[in-house]
Amino acid sequence: MTAVERNALPKASERRPVPVKADRGGSALAVERAADVLFLLARLGDVSISELAAATDSSASAVHRILTALRNKGLVEQDPDTQHYELSRAVLRLAKSLSSRADVRRFAVPHMHRLRDRFGETVTLSVRSGSGRVCIQQVEGTHEIRWVSEIGRVYPLHSGVTGKVLLAYSDAKELAAYLQSLESRRRREPDAPDRAQLVDELDKVRAAGYAMSDNDRVAGIAAISAPIFGPPGTVAAALTMAGPSWRCTHDVLERWAPHLRAAVDEITGLLAPTGDGV
Repeated sequence: MTAVERNALPKASERRPVPVKADRGGSALAVERAADVLFLLARLGDVSISELAAATDSSASAVHRILTALRNKGLVEQDPDTQHYELSRAVLRLAKSLSSRADVRRFAVPHMHRLRDRFGETVTLSVRSGSGRVCIQQVEGTHEIRWVSEIGRVYPLHSGVTGKVLLAYSDAKELAAYLQSLESRRRREPDAPDRAQLVDELDKVRAAGYAMSDNDRVAGIAAISAPIFGPPGTVAAALTMAGPSWRCTHDVLERWAPHLRAAVDEITGLLAPTGDGV
């Protein structure tokens, strides 16, 4: 923090400490205070507890509790000599993830339009979101009757060709953890596949280089999906083409496959120089 910025902070005598209550309102206030602390650390760099307390109009003890929680989550670091706090590298990884998603979307959109214009069906771009997957970009088909995805909605990874592509090319540890969770998932989701069935399906996806299905997640919809990779070979996203199964027959999906594979290969090549993955 510069001298000018430090002088701009409220003096200890000018701030009004706001106690963090134990009820739900207090919990929400604590989250807001934590966000304030993160934003201040991003803007000011290394700062002391007293400076953060003054800037957030909180007591030093409340700020200390927030910093302790953030440090336990790996979001902030404390200098052992100055005792000042700063953002950790984990925050940089979060920012890099956001940047890489913006990159994959930017590189994918022109290819998505070309695929849609050539074949007339909806094309989507999806990424992993925790133990699920979410559509982040869509180019709708030109037909009056067409399939449309819901951008932002999270679906299970085992549901549909898009999720299976993302799951098939997941990190080995992440894949093992997901497969391990299937037993408990099946108690909550009766339609969830058993482990052996899913492993067999994922093996077929990796062997073919794409996933293809008719009436997999949504009745009457056929789809094909292929992986976009970010270095070093991690799956960054899945590009999916889908439409009504009476129009998008198995033979039609097979004809789409080389064009979809060519598109994901080109997008992967564009991602490689940036060093970004999702």
